[in-house]
Formats: sequence, C-alpha cells, structure tokens
Amino acid sequence: MNTFLFLFLTYIMGFLTATPIGATQIEIAKRALNNKLKPAYMVVAGSVSSDMMYGFIALFGLAPFLREKTVVAIFELAAAVILWLLAYFTFRSNKKNNILDLSSITLKSKRLSFVTGFSLAVTNPMMIFWWLIGVRIIKNLGLVEDFNLKDSLLFLIIGGLGLASYLTTLANVLYWAKKFISNELMKKVNIGMGIVLILLSFYFIGSSLHTLL
Repeated sequence: MNTFLFLFLTYIMGFLTATPIGATQIEIAKRALNNKLKPAYMVVAGSVSSDMMYGFIALFGLAPFLREKTVVAIFELAAAVILWLLAYFTFRSNKKNNILDLSSITLKSKRLSFVTGFSLAVTNPMMIFWWLIGVRIIKNLGLVEDFNLKDSLLFLIIGGLGLASYLTTLANVLYWAKKFISNELMKKVNIGMGIVLILLSFYFIGSSLHTLL
C-alpha cells in the first residue's frame, strides 16, 4: 500500500466534497460574517461529526436500512423543514438596524450551532454513498487491496479532516472578509442566503416526493 498517496487522495476527496454550496456552508457563512467565528466552527464540527458517522456506517455496514428509498425520502422531508426554519431566522435577522451586531441566540450559541451543523448533515444519508465511492476509487487505483480496520479508520479520519479543512477555511476567509462588507451589503447577502435555503428545501421536497410517489 502506498500510504502517502492513500492519505493524500483521501484528504483531497474529503476537501472537494465539502466545496459545493449547501445549507451547511450557508450557516457557516452567516456566523462568520456576523462576527461569530467560534459558533461557525461548531457548525463545522457538527457537520463533520454527522458525515463521519455515515462514513462509519458505510464502511462497517451498521445501518443498511439507510439505503432504502423510503427512508431517504423521509430524511429529505426533514431536511426541508429544517431549511425553512433556518430561512425564517435568516430573514428575521434583517429587521435589525445593524445586522453586523447580531446577538441572536441561533447564531451565537455554540451548542445550537453544533446541533444545526449536525442536523443539516444528518438529513443527507446520501453521504454514505460518497464514502463507498471513495473506497472504490482507492481500491481501483490499487492503493489499498482490502480495507482492514486500520485502513478504514485512516480513511474516515483523513477524509473527515479534509471535510473540516475546507469548511474551517471558509469560515476563516469570510470572518476576515466581513471587515470589508457594509451593513447594507450584509443585509442583501442575508436575503440571498435565505432564498438559497428555500430553494434547497424545494429541491429536497421534490426529490422526496419523486421517491415516495
């Protein structure tokens, strides 16, 4: 086994998996742009914890029921409800005169931020297939012939580190960028984030209904 290439490729796959804009990235951005860097980190921690939980399930096969279409559809409906709530809080925050001084408990609470990150990620059991695809890529490249306990744990830890690295970098960059963002621009950004959250909820609803019907 080429250990270096195995670890490097696993890290890169984890990093790239976190790059598409989704609800988790939006919640991180909301906190980082509103001077709430530690809560943003907690969203990252919650999201990565959920993703690694699904990785554990994928590699050790503890919950095959998650591959059932009906179960996935239910998770998607739950995701839509969570996104509606987050969109509501996002739009409501725009009523404040100075949005950069938000004191909303939904943003500043580290515990709620962790729950938010975990809840958003856990409603996407399709993440289990990312881990399975990653395993297949590693095997096809001949870097690992057969995942034993050590290889599986390394894959989970390094893949999770890649996920966390991108999300943490995103939080840090946005936290720094907030110095150059005016209150009015921040309100426009907040409205945009709320709209994206609603659009994502419609996507999950459509996908769920397509599965159930």
